[in-house]
Amino acid sequence: MWRTVGCVLGTDRCSNNIWQYFAWCYCFIPGGERFYTFGLAALCWEMWNCRNKRIFEFKKLKSPFDVVYSACGYLSYWAGLLLGEDREAMECGSKMLRINALNMMRMCAAPRDTMQSR
Repeated sequence: MWRTVGCVLGTDRCSNNIWQYFAWCYCFIPGGERFYTFGLAALCWEMWNCRNKRIFEFKKLKSPFDVVYSACGYLSYWAGLLLGEDREAMECGSKMLRINALNMMRMCAAPRDTMQSR
């Protein structure tokens, strides 16, 4: 799952623990130190929700990028709790992550058979 988050951010590095996560964010998302914990909470919360859906509702995860995309929803919602520049920065970051996740989902999608669509 964390490799997927790295792909969305444009890196092939993957964090193995919480301290590496913060070092990773500091390296690849400079200047957003006050939002790193929000991002971690949103990702962990969505991973937990996906785990519960799989265990209790027997629903399979369509794509790991869905976790990142859903976590962006939490970030957008939580941005409403902030004021001024912090709110704008968090909304902008959430939008950037959502767009990157969508682009990665498109690139990783199975190619269509162009002969059948004609």
